[in-house]
Amino acid sequence: MSYSNINNPANYQLASFGQFGFRRIVASGSGQAGEHYRVLYALEDSVVTVTAEAGDSLAGQVMLAGTAIYGLFSDVTVVSGSVLAYIA
Repeated sequence: MSYSNINNPANYQLASFGQFGFRRIVASGSGQAGEHYRVLYALEDSVVTVTAEAGDSLAGQVMLAGTAIYGLFSDVTVVSGSVLAYIA
């Protein structure tokens, strides 16, 4: 599954408000193969590993409950806790 180009204002609005949907990923889980994600939101204190399409990837990153990380991620793994991963 490819991701939407957010240079188009309509696609940006859809992605910004989560209208492409999300995945709830819990401890020891990961995102769907071939999916990309725009925002990771920690539902509880969590530890995540993510592969970023641009910029730095994160390994073993602690996210406190309520924290959001923005970017374009091709791989998301939750080591502990649970996050919402908004589909790009």
